[in-house]
Amino acid sequence: KCNIETRMLKGKAFTLIELILVVLIIIILSSLGLVRYGDVAEKARSAEAYAVLADIAASESGYYVENNAYTSNITQLDRYDAVPQSSNFDFEISSMDASSGYASAKGKGSAQHSYGMCLKSGKRNSSACATGSACNPGCP
Repeated sequence: KCNIETRMLKGKAFTLIELILVVLIIIILSSLGLVRYGDVAEKARSAEAYAVLADIAASESGYYVENNAYTSNITQLDRYDAVPQSSNFDFEISSMDASSGYASAKGKGSAQHSYGMCLKSGKRNSSACATGSACNPGCP
């Protein structure tokens, strides 16, 4: 009777090789998921930066219409009582001269890139790109 039960249990157990293969497959799938998550998270952070920069640029355009110059102080813009807060970016604006300026989102924490948007009297870039990249080498 003991031999029959022992044989039945042996047939239902997993071997060490089978367990190692299952663990390896789980590790491979997890690592692929983490790589994809990083890309998606960076896209979300860039969307946050673009949204705030576009809002700052729109406010700067309104400020320019009223004052014939850009400001380098975010709190002088009608929409902002304080500098926008984010766990991913530090936002700031700078006025290069009366007719041009630059709004930037400097990455911090887990944000890998910084973004910027040039301001020009009557014009502004409609896209925010990583600072120094081909699409945003800096303000002309």
